[in-house]
Amino acid sequence: MKIGFDARMISHPGIGKYIECLLKGIISISDNNEFILFADINKLKIFQNYKNVKCVNWNAPIYSGWEQIFNMYPLQKLDVLHVPHFNIPLFFSGRLVVTIHDLIYLLIPSSSPSKLGKIYTDFMIKSSLQKSKSVIAVSENTKKDLIKIYSEKYAEKINVIYEAPSPEFQPITDRTLLADIRCRYRLEENFILYVGSIKPHKNVGTLIEVFKLLKQWGAPHKLVICGRWDKKEDYLKDKLIDKDIRYLGEIPASDIAGLYNLADLLVHLSLYEGFGLTIVEAMSSGLPVVALDSSSMPEVIGDAGILVPAGNNEQIANTIYNVLVNGNMRNIMKENSLEQARKFSWDKTAKATLDVYKKVAGSGA
Repeated sequence: MKIGFDARMISHPGIGKYIECLLKGIISISDNNEFILFADINKLKIFQNYKNVKCVNWNAPIYSGWEQIFNMYPLQKLDVLHVPHFNIPLFFSGRLVVTIHDLIYLLIPSSSPSKLGKIYTDFMIKSSLQKSKSVIAVSENTKKDLIKIYSEKYAEKINVIYEAPSPEFQPITDRTLLADIRCRYRLEENFILYVGSIKPHKNVGTLIEVFKLLKQWGAPHKLVICGRWDKKEDYLKDKLIDKDIRYLGEIPASDIAGLYNLADLLVHLSLYEGFGLTIVEAMSSGLPVVALDSSSMPEVIGDAGILVPAGNNEQIANTIYNVLVNGNMRNIMKENSLEQARKFSWDKTAKATLDVYKKVAGSGA
């Protein structure tokens, strides 16, 4: 097969991980297939030494008219084209596979950059469902949302294929390495961790309010927040001016792996997740997790962590406090986290995705 892949979002903090890890996994098990990767060629250096990979320089802006009118796909005579987001080429007539990660702009309108953004998202997701031979949803919850919003008639073409943590997220036994990370980021002995973008639906404001309750109750922990900042959350900046709260910004994945190993607990109060990759990364590192009981979180966390309902900050704080003061409970949660995380691997994701390609390539034009 000659498989095309739109890799332009490889530097994106969320979808970028999906692109990089999926491509590494699927290329390594596909000696008989040729992969044509479309992106800024400077971002594809990690793939340029593979014998079965051709990199095509194409850096049309995401969501632009340019990507629609001047796309490079027809020139390559592809058997399958995989677009890992809903920004599909509307005029592409070949066999198309699309990954839909979430419907956040439709279900939580405040997360959309504008009203026009919501309209565009709705149109493009609907077009993805109509034009594609197959849709990959990253969770059962995302599939359920697609069917609920659009139609049951698309259910048969939607395949649920989970994401997974990348290999660096695992228990770290190198105490020198962990001490270095603790020193560089000036981390206290005990801290609660949040990893993810700071956007409205991530509910970081609620996390800060819950943390203040914990401090009132005498918890000695600090709150460490790291991730990309969204200007819509600028109102939170004053709340971060607190000796007990640290915002680290965006940091390398290798250092995030260290934070997962140093923290006492990951708290993730996001209102909506298509999958919840940082949760699985934390569990793969052996970190206990408390998360909101919403969207995909129950299916990803399973029985390994603790799910809390939205809307009652005192109840959330009480749950977190009980975990923090109970070492035996945290040890059990650590083991449960590791066991749950083993259910997700990029090997499984790559094999399942390759099966989709084979089915689509054999389905006819």
